[in-house]
Amino acid sequence: MPSGLPSLTEILIAMSVALVVAVSVRFYRARSAKQAPPHVHDVLMKRAEAYASESPFLAHLCRQYRMNGHLSERQARTVAKALARLETVRPDPGSSG
Repeated sequence: MPSGLPSLTEILIAMSVALVVAVSVRFYRARSAKQAPPHVHDVLMKRAEAYASESPFLAHLCRQYRMNGHLSERQARTVAKALARLETVRPDPGSSG
């Protein structure tokens, strides 16, 4: 048997590895393409997180939003009202001290 040529076993192993890599790449691409678009309340809740240290109510809803991934429309309206009140008192949450 010539030592320069690969055996049938080596060829089958190489083909199996190539197949596993190809399938893995396809699964990875399919999974990364299925990421959901941002939720409608994401921007509102990012604003609320900036004021969470000042309001226990907002801190509670921020934790709830992180756990559940959504708020009801009533909760979103309440958060918007609370943010409006807080933003009139202190317009820029990042400028404190």
